[in-house]
Amino acid sequence: MTILRVGTVVSTHWLRDQLLSLKNVAKHRPMRVLDVSSTMDPEVDGYKEFYQQSHIPESLHISIHKLCPPSNASLHKFPVPDSNRFQDVVESLGICNSTHVITYDRSDTKFALKIWWLFRLFGHNRVSVLDGGFKKWLTDGFEVTVDEPKVQRSLFRPAFNPELLQDYDDMVKHVALKSHQLVDARPPDWYKGSGERPLDVVGGHIPGAKNIPYAALFNEDGTFKSQHELKKVFDAGNVDLGRPIVASCQTAMTACGLAAAACILGKETVPIYNGSFLEWSQRAEPHQIELD
Repeated sequence: MTILRVGTVVSTHWLRDQLLSLKNVAKHRPMRVLDVSSTMDPEVDGYKEFYQQSHIPESLHISIHKLCPPSNASLHKFPVPDSNRFQDVVESLGICNSTHVITYDRSDTKFALKIWWLFRLFGHNRVSVLDGGFKKWLTDGFEVTVDEPKVQRSLFRPAFNPELLQDYDDMVKHVALKSHQLVDARPPDWYKGSGERPLDVVGGHIPGAKNIPYAALFNEDGTFKSQHELKKVFDAGNVDLGRPIVASCQTAMTACGLAAAACILGKETVPIYNGSFLEWSQRAEPHQIELD
């Protein structure tokens, strides 16, 4: 089978058909499906709690917590791994540079989108997200399994793409120069600093940041909205897709949804501020946190 085009998202029906066509391919699989199911709690083992219970046939589990372990030297919830760590994990999954990677999870796709972004960050653009994730797969009545495929270690060469990543100093410059549109994917109450929010979440936003809530990108069934509807979402947020954009959120998870939505609309390069507001709220001066 030859995959001619890799989209940002693929449908459950498309994936089901591809898996059926790959049943007799024993080696050099052109596609690898990754179950990224997890929670924000690093103590929860996604492999045991989710993947071993049931998963899409031929999929393997990847842990965001093991790939991006926290560091005392970083205020990032999920620090970007170095190239050696990323390469080792990817090769252990049997993924090479020509493999089409499909990511999914069983919550609201934010874990699958984070892994999607990390693959792109390390130069692998042959990566897609399963539209609607595991919930849509189940709703459509497709097969699940507890069987785990056997994998041969592969050869993968990362090529880090710095254009997809921004740090705190970059954000300070953007705020001062107003050179980029800063877009925040957090819920409106978090962004505005009003209403209810978790005790560990500081309200407010980076000066000048615009708000496009993550939930606004999706239909009720968890699939991305159509291109026409996504364009309306960006327009409603006063975000010009023709100008530079940097996406952020609370922990640089849902920000990846903004990057993916922009990618669906043809804007391939939307960097993520990986520290996001978790870092900004701890490093910035009080006057650098706006309430709206």
